[in-house]
Amino acid sequence: MDPKAKALLDKAIVAFETKKGLSADFVIKVENSRNEKSENFQGNVLLKGEKFKLSLADVDTYFDGKTQYVLMKKENEVTISNPEKEDMKEINPILLMKSCKTDYKMRYLGEEKVGNKIMEKVELYPNDLNSKYSIITLLMTKDELQLNTIILKGKNGIITHFQLSKIEYKKDLADSLFVFNVAKNPNVEVVDLR
Repeated sequence: MDPKAKALLDKAIVAFETKKGLSADFVIKVENSRNEKSENFQGNVLLKGEKFKLSLADVDTYFDGKTQYVLMKKENEVTISNPEKEDMKEINPILLMKSCKTDYKMRYLGEEKVGNKIMEKVELYPNDLNSKYSIITLLMTKDELQLNTIILKGKNGIITHFQLSKIEYKKDLADSLFVFNVAKNPNVEVVDLR
């Protein structure tokens, strides 16, 4: 394990955890290296520790630390489940960063200029050879160690770029933001998989 990479990730996690939450807009670019097609999606995420609300296209995903609610707006349906923590890493960047200490080998690649900001670049290689990703790249702002970009390189030829923008730290995000309120939405069909 690269000690500089580990130290950077530790500091970035502490920097996030000292905040009471954040809101960020993001762009996801999905590239298929096999057919050279790509798609872009815009969304918003609210994060507070392990809790999050992710809004992407016509789907809102809520997670309160235990229960996940996936609201498909077009279908007017919400699916409720209790996912494994492992499944949440792909959705919550903070959980991904925390898992790096045990699930990945890491290497510090130095600084890289992105736009007008200097980024610290770290690459992660999964310990589990059956992982669907071969490399995960993290870019964090040098000064604040704020996560800026995650690049997931899949073994299937799919490369996913997750770029955060318009990051706002919130004084406090109410826990109710991370739960879909079924009682207040009686017209939504509920599929309970718990």
